[in-house]
Order: sequence, then C-alpha cells, then structure tokens
Amino acid sequence: MASVALTHSRVQSSSMEEEEGEQEEMAWLQEEQEEMAWLQEEQEEMAWLQEEQEEMAWLQEEQEEMAWLQEEQEEMAWLQEEQEEMAWLQEEQEEMAWLQEEEEEERRRTIVICLAIYAGLGILGAGLYALYRRLARHLDRNEDSETQVQGLQIGVWPESSPATTPKETPTTRPPSKPRLKSLDTFRGISIVVMIFVNYGAGSYWFLEHAAWHGLQVADLVFPWFMWIMGVCIPMGLASALRRNTPRKTIFLRIFKRSVKLFLLGIILNSLGGWVYLDKYRVPGVLQRFAICYLVTASIALAFTPAQPKKYQTDVGIAMSDVLQLLPQWAVHLLILAAHTLITFLMPVSGCPTGYQGPGGFALLQNGTPSPHCVGGSAGEVDRWLLTSSHIYQNPTAKTLYGSAAFDPEGVLGSLTSIFQVFLGLQAGITLRTHTTHQGRLVRWLAWAVALGALGTALCGASMNDGVIPVNKNLWSLSYVFVTSCFAFLLLSLCYLLTDVWGGWSGAPFFQAGMNSIFLYVGHNLTYNLFPWHYALGAMNTHLSLLVETLWGTTLWTITALYLHCKGKFYTV
Repeated sequence: MASVALTHSRVQSSSMEEEEGEQEEMAWLQEEQEEMAWLQEEQEEMAWLQEEQEEMAWLQEEQEEMAWLQEEQEEMAWLQEEQEEMAWLQEEQEEMAWLQEEEEEERRRTIVICLAIYAGLGILGAGLYALYRRLARHLDRNEDSETQVQGLQIGVWPESSPATTPKETPTTRPPSKPRLKSLDTFRGISIVVMIFVNYGAGSYWFLEHAAWHGLQVADLVFPWFMWIMGVCIPMGLASALRRNTPRKTIFLRIFKRSVKLFLLGIILNSLGGWVYLDKYRVPGVLQRFAICYLVTASIALAFTPAQPKKYQTDVGIAMSDVLQLLPQWAVHLLILAAHTLITFLMPVSGCPTGYQGPGGFALLQNGTPSPHCVGGSAGEVDRWLLTSSHIYQNPTAKTLYGSAAFDPEGVLGSLTSIFQVFLGLQAGITLRTHTTHQGRLVRWLAWAVALGALGTALCGASMNDGVIPVNKNLWSLSYVFVTSCFAFLLLSLCYLLTDVWGGWSGAPFFQAGMNSIFLYVGHNLTYNLFPWHYALGAMNTHLSLLVETLWGTTLWTITALYLHCKGKFYTV
C-alpha cells in the first residue's frame, strides 16, 4: 500500500509538473502572442508613420506647389501692373507730346499775334510820328523838343531845358549833334517788355522770371535798364565838365537825383494795401537804380578828366575807350572782389558756406528743410542790415521751396549791379570816343562775345551745375555777364537799324524810351485798374490773358506816343 501510495504520489507529482510546464508554456505562448501583437502594432504604427511621412511629404510638395503658384500669380500680377504702368506711361507720353504740340502751336500763334500787333503798332507809331513831324514844322514844336537832353531820364541831367533857356532863332542857334535814336529805342524796348511782363505776359512760363537759377525773357529787362543808364552817364558828365560846372555841383546833382529815385521807390513799395511801418519793405527796383547810379556816377566823376587824354599810338587810339577808364576798372573790380569774397567765404549760421541755392526743401540737412539758408550770404546780409521784417516777404522761392523771406533787390546784389551799370558806362565811353559806325559796332560786338564767353564759363553752360549759376535773385556775376552780352547785342542792332541804316525810326519804342520813368511809375500805379486791366469771362486761357496783357501794354505805348507828340518829357 505504501508503494502504491508512493507511486500515486509520484504520478501525481509528475502530473502537476506537467501541468505547471504546460501552464508555463501557455504563459510563454501567451507572451509570444502578446509580443507578436505588439510587433504587429509596431508594424502598423510604423506603416502609419510612413503613411504620415508620405502624407507630410505630399503636403509639403503641395505647399511648395501652392507657393510656386502664388509666386507665379504675384509675378503675373506684377507683370500686369508693369503692363498697366507702361500703358499709363505711354498715355502720359502721348498726352505730354500732345500738350507740347499744343503749347508749340499756341506759342507760334502767340508769336504771330504779338508780331502782328506790334507791327500794326509800329506802323501806327510811325504814322503818328510822321504826322507829328509835319505839324512840328508848321507849329515850330521841333524847336522846343530838340533842346531835350540826350539820355535816360534816370541818370543824365539836361544841359538846358526849354524852361530855362531862351528860345534861339535859326540864325543864332549853334549846331547840335543829331540825337541818337538807338539809345531811346533800346530803353523803350526795355520799358515796353517790362510792362508786358509785369502785366502777366499771358501766363506763359518762358516769358516770366526764372524761379531761382536760370534765365528767361523777364530776367533780361531790369539789367538792361541798369546797363542803358550807365551808357548815358558819360554824356551828362562830359556836358557838365565842358561847361566848367564845379564837380561839387555835379555831385550834388547826382546825389539829389539818387535821393529822388530812392524815395520814389519807397513810395511805390506802399502800393497794394495798408502801410505797416514795422514791416515796410526797404529795397526795390528804383532803390537799386538810385544806389547804382550814385556809386557809378560818383566814381566816374572822380576819375573823369575835364579833357580826355589823347593817345598817339595806333594801339592807344584803338583802345582809348578802355584805357581812359583803367582807374575806374580798378575800383569796380575791387567791388566785384568784395562781392565774391562775401558770397563764397562769409559764414551763414546753419548753412553751407558759399551756398547759392533757394534753401527750404531744396536744402535738406539731416532730413530737415533749411528755409533760412535762402540766398546764402545775400540773404544773411539783408537780414543783418535790414532785418527780416523789412525785406520782400513772398519771394518765388518761398512758394516753391518753403524758403524764408528774401529780397531779389537786396544789398549784396547791388555790388554786381553797380558793375553792370559800369559796363554800360564803358559802352557809352565807346560811343563818345569812337566816331565811326564801324568802330562802335565792332567794339560793342567784341564786348558781347567776351562777356557771353565769361558768363558761359562761370555757369558751366548749365542752369545749376556751374561755379556761379545765372541767377537774377542773387544778381550773380554770370547773370551780369550774360545779360550785358545781350544788352551789347541789342544796342548794336538798334544802332544799326535806326542810326546807321536809318530804315527804322525806332517807333513806337523810341517815344516810349523818352518817357520811360513816367511809364514805369504809371504802370505800377494803375495796376489792376481799368482801362489798363479788365476781366471778361473765366480768363483761364493763355490767349485771353495775352490779349488783356497786350491791351494794357498798348495803352501805355499810345500814351508815350501822345506825350512825345505834345513835346512833354518827364524826368527825375
């Protein structure tokens, strides 16, 4: 029994071991299955990740394709904008070309109209002058008018006047030199063009003043007046010295005339509104005439001998008109040197030294406009001597560049204006020294070429890039040379037509030139008054404005013809 029990125990033990082995094997198999399931999950996850990566790659490709498409669209849009801009530019060019053609056509019409009007005016003036001459022969008016002095009402005193000289009979009257028509014709052209410009010039840009640098038609008139004033100074001086008038008396006449001109200019500055003395403008056109006449005539008086020096050599005779002015040349060159040194070396607070521009937005310093730099040292001198309140408050530079107040007739520009008057005096000395037409014309034309070359060299034949640009506001040295060049040319032409060939009487400019100061003051006093000015309709076209301007200018020309026929000549 014991063995059976032992055997049974062993069998039972073996059975339990087998069961345990089976359980362990089942557990292992279960673990294997779980591991296989995990591996399968891992594989599925890897497959999913791979699919995700592929999808991400596809999405990235899609994004890149979308970005490329967007770039293509942007490029297409840019190309479309470029095409539209090119089309707009082409339209602008076509419009500009059309406007240019219209402007050219209107300019041609304007020139034709001006020529027709002034040709008719010239014929009318010639007819009136011929009628006047015929009446003068019967009424003896010519006797009185011949006693009028040769020269400009600004700058030359009469040798005698009808009010102070007894009337002489033809048998006792001494012979007199014939009056040069070219001088009065030159002066008349200047005053008529000045009135035309001041009355608006039809709002044509090329007939107005240059905004800053540059030269346009209106910029020629004022310097021509200064220049022709200088031409007439030697005649008055020679006449007074020939009569043994004391130099002190001559100087007092010069001084009195300068004071009259200056005060008349001060009075004209009050036109156009209330007179506020705390901001009353001091400089002006006639004020500059007065200063330049006083200085130039006084220098000429100091160095002009009672009897001109006689030169014996051929060179001396040929250059006698220049040689007798050498002391005056020295003085005036010193004045020019002073002007140049002040212009280029005088420090101006907050501005580049030697600056000649309009300041404001044209001169940005650290991104900030510089309105006080307008005109450089010229503006600084005026602000120092006259203060900002007593100079011109609304210059063109203020409108265009946002500059401060600046006076185009300021103090520093008077120095170069004095030299311009002296250049005219040189032309007058040539007129008195050389008696032949050829001798006068050759020298005047030589001066024109020399001054034109100097002016071109200084401005670099450009508007802005030269060392000294042509500038009326600053009355720059190149401006003096260029405008004096044109003055010599115009006087030569007038002299040739009126005094050499005699084919033109100078009418109607000759008569206007004999009353130039009257016309200047009168056209200022009557500005915007009827009948010299009017408005009819919108007045917004060049043609309507041109007709109105020509009407006012013609009225003053007719006034000059009437005064000449009456033998009335107004001087200062």
